[in-house]
Amino acid sequence: MYNSTIHRLLNGTAGLLALGVFLIDAFTPLEFAIAVLYVLVILLVALTGSIGAVRLAAAISLLLTVTAFVVSPNTDHDHGQLARCVFALLAIGTTTVLALRNLAAMDRRRRAEAALARSESFLAEAQRLSKTGSVAIRVPAGTMVWSDESHRILGYPRGGVVHFGLVLTRVHPDDMADVQRAHGAMLDGAALVEIQHRLLMPDGSLRYVHLVARRSVSDGDSHEYVGALMDITEATLTQQALHRTMDELAHVARVTTLGQLAASIAHEVTQPIAAIVTCGESAQRWLQRTPPDIGEAGEAVEQIIRDASRASDIIRQIRAMAQKAEPRYIDIAVDALLADTVELVRREMQDHQISAITDLHAASARIHGDWTQLQQVLVNLMINAIQAMADVNGRRRLTVTSRVLPDNTVLLVVSDTGPGIPEQAMKRLFNAFYTTKPEGMGMGLSICRNIVESHGGSIEAESPPEGGARMVVRLPLKTASLRAEEEAA
Repeated sequence: MYNSTIHRLLNGTAGLLALGVFLIDAFTPLEFAIAVLYVLVILLVALTGSIGAVRLAAAISLLLTVTAFVVSPNTDHDHGQLARCVFALLAIGTTTVLALRNLAAMDRRRRAEAALARSESFLAEAQRLSKTGSVAIRVPAGTMVWSDESHRILGYPRGGVVHFGLVLTRVHPDDMADVQRAHGAMLDGAALVEIQHRLLMPDGSLRYVHLVARRSVSDGDSHEYVGALMDITEATLTQQALHRTMDELAHVARVTTLGQLAASIAHEVTQPIAAIVTCGESAQRWLQRTPPDIGEAGEAVEQIIRDASRASDIIRQIRAMAQKAEPRYIDIAVDALLADTVELVRREMQDHQISAITDLHAASARIHGDWTQLQQVLVNLMINAIQAMADVNGRRRLTVTSRVLPDNTVLLVVSDTGPGIPEQAMKRLFNAFYTTKPEGMGMGLSICRNIVESHGGSIEAESPPEGGARMVVRLPLKTASLRAEEEAA
């Protein structure tokens, strides 16, 4: 409304000025180029910013100049009046051209500014939706530039001077060392810096962020980085919830497996208990002799202690599988893990008339992992193999193999002589809720894959040409150099 009033005022003033110039030029005997003042008319109209209005004003000014020349009394015999008319026409034309060029430039600039504003608006909206802010930092000065979304992520209002110290104020104390290392990499001029860490906000809440920064300018020891700061809080919390759910499912699967192994567990516990009773009776007989045979009685007592320890170890393993606890990573002897697991399912194999073959060649190999979780994987694979051979008429054989590979990985293989894995099931075998068993839940192999991958390994299924199925687990080997580094630390 205000602009339209100004424009009407400018156009009205220009119209009055044009009329005054025409009257003076046409009906007064002044001997100077009064028509030049039409330039002011064009400039006044140009202030409205309308290219069409300027063209119209220029056309009217030219027409009035020529009309005034025609209607005015011509008493000038040396053609001075004609020269003044031509001069005025040139001035009007030149001013019109310059005014139109200026207005065109202004229009292009307005369009560019509008496009830039739209782009900035789209970028700001995209950053808000994706929760990704842009940042720039210059080291070692520590000066920074943040986008609106970066201000929101870091919890600072716009308008103040931003610097690296403000970021450090928000960093969680437990992640401060990682952030300082990333800052040190920037000081050294690293081409790319990437870090994930937590922010401790003033209200006590945690925010998870992921920064990726690339060096854009270097000037001696001074470097400038541009990057993206992503708020990954929701994704991280969702992932943590997923891990908790998988842990719950893994616990349920372990308890279910223990139910399937009830006969084997009872047999394993009964054996040492029976041996304890037998050795206790023997010790009594040795002591009741005349004279008492202390040596034989002592050996019987030692055997009782060994059998009691064995029973205690079995119960401890069963309790560990039944308990719901956080993973406990320790150094694990690969062959010992396989041998213990085979013993855990041996009774199950005997009930199904399955022979066990252990081909273990990783006696010195050590992996870093959770014994209970890895044993759960192996028990699940062996139980699957045993069940797969339940209806086989021929020879039933379960083979457990271990090998150390040149790429510092250890290979664990569980193979059977069952019917094998259908080709259409191979690609979906490890998917959650997919099963080839009528009574299956479809979670066992999915949980196995999750456990193996959380240990940095991989698991895959194979159907060898000779028949049966083969489950192959690869786990990273804990090398001697890595053990030495940990001991030094």
